Amino acid sequence: MKTTMTSVAGESVDIHVVERPEDLGAFFDWIEQKSVLGADTETTGLDIFSDDFRVRTVQFGNATTGWVLPVEKGWEFTKAACEVLTSGRHFIFHNAMYDLQVIDRCFSIPLEETFGKVVDTRILAHLIDPRGQEEGGIGHSLEALTRALIDPAVADEVKVLVKLLAKEMKTTQSQVWSVVDIDNPDYLLYAGMDPILAYRLREKLEPLVPASARGLVAYEHRLAEVCAVMERNGFLVDTTYSRKLSNRLRREEDAAGDRLFETFGVESPNSTEQVADALEELGVKVRGRTPTGRRKVDKKLLDDLSELDAPEGELARLVIEAKRTRKWRTTWVDGFLAGMDTNNRVHPSINPLRARTARMSITGIPAQTLPSSDWMIRRCFIPDPGESLVSVDYKAQELRVLAALSGDTVMRRAFQHDADLHQITADAAGVDRKVGKMANFLQVYGGGPAKLAEGAGISFPDAKRVIDAFRSTYPGVAQFARAAEEEARQLGYVTTPTGRVLPVDESRIYASTNYLVQSTSRDVTCAGLLRLYDDGFGPYLRLPIHDEVLASVPADQAERGAKMIREALRMDFRGVDIDTDAEILGDSWGAGYVPDSEREAYETTFIPF
Repeated sequence: MKTTMTSVAGESVDIHVVERPEDLGAFFDWIEQKSVLGADTETTGLDIFSDDFRVRTVQFGNATTGWVLPVEKGWEFTKAACEVLTSGRHFIFHNAMYDLQVIDRCFSIPLEETFGKVVDTRILAHLIDPRGQEEGGIGHSLEALTRALIDPAVADEVKVLVKLLAKEMKTTQSQVWSVVDIDNPDYLLYAGMDPILAYRLREKLEPLVPASARGLVAYEHRLAEVCAVMERNGFLVDTTYSRKLSNRLRREEDAAGDRLFETFGVESPNSTEQVADALEELGVKVRGRTPTGRRKVDKKLLDDLSELDAPEGELARLVIEAKRTRKWRTTWVDGFLAGMDTNNRVHPSINPLRARTARMSITGIPAQTLPSSDWMIRRCFIPDPGESLVSVDYKAQELRVLAALSGDTVMRRAFQHDADLHQITADAAGVDRKVGKMANFLQVYGGGPAKLAEGAGISFPDAKRVIDAFRSTYPGVAQFARAAEEEARQLGYVTTPTGRVLPVDESRIYASTNYLVQSTSRDVTCAGLLRLYDDGFGPYLRLPIHDEVLASVPADQAERGAKMIREALRMDFRGVDIDTDAEILGDSWGAGYVPDSEREAYETTFIPF
């Protein structure tokens, strides 16, 4: 057994590395009387579901001692780690969603059995301050929290260790974990320190969780479990369709690029300078400039030009088409194909606590950034065999939440009687419904007359009149917004109904209402996810997308399943029905986005040829 002595915050700590099965006796003697342990895993990388993924070490520790079990070296060490993990003890992880999925996949210990015994220090940190370092917060990574709360020197040492290992191995920091020798002393020091830091972080963080947010600790841990299950479930890819779509998009990109070069001399549609030169040769004055003084050819300019029946219009349309097809192919379709496991499933990475408001983010399947009305990309994803995809989303969730939070009688009455809220706003201002709709959502997302004028294509005075009409029509909303801004001005934060504390920057006091609505809407959706999970829907859940949930359910039970999901997500919030809609999509996620004019084209994608 190797032992390394070091220090953390002026206190001596020991890191023991088990080398032989005979060393395990000392390890078990040490943990015998310990009911709570810091824990961590070291693996070959972050792609848990790739064929060559494996766990290399499992580590346990407390404030002064760390133990490293080299499970890569033999079954005796794996058996010892599993014995501890299933012993009934409680564990402290940092980013438990990752480690518990590692343990699930590599040791066949279901994450459903371990999550209830875990404290995740990353969750605690977010409840204390949801801001990232770039926003002025202390951050949520182990390194950032160690620097702020435990020992800056240790944080620096850990950061340097990773760089040194990568340099020594002549590889990148992301690749070093699979190639570094398991007996490398720097690697073992890094591994052994993690459970010690996690243990100490819990001691530092728990007292700092705001009193109002303490009820969220268990809630967020349960939600992390649900999200980990969805990650593990994955989403089945129609590989035949996806490869055909990738080839088609490549051909369309090449055709647009060839036409651009032959007609306008543009070799690369991604070269702003080349496109700007070609436009100016056609008589278009490119007036926009980047911060560095270069000409700016942005989406708005291209979209405006694309409407013209002229050479510059054709050029703009070709640039748009070339960029679109390339992005759709490389960012999405090829990304799905490259990210699949051997069972043709893409496993998304879901961060339940990403934004300041705690809104989720998803990578791997970037569901929140896909084209809003397109079916072709979503068509790549299909239900499991014998199942049908179901989509359930909230009806005007954020506006309903705003009605509940503000208590505005007009808005509450509109939802109670299923009235058209957008038309009510439009009628009050004497404008089209679409302008009324924009005005309504601006109250949720933040923005004034200038933003409405730009988005709706109306004059600033008309936009101001619409905003004024909103405020007079829904006086409770205006009063609620003033109260939220005053709270933020006095305290520096606002507190949601669930007790979540949301810091508000002095320069963004106007965002207080937006933060409250966004965060509360997130908690409405997440509370629904927990009800679904408790009702046994965990294996069927695929993705949470803002105010929508996707599931793959047995085809012969699709209607019943859709109804059950709809009812589980629906809730009464302060007397306002946060209602939901269910849709049986059937054979692909894209089915819900197909316009009637493209229905035949969609159906042909299922014909095998």
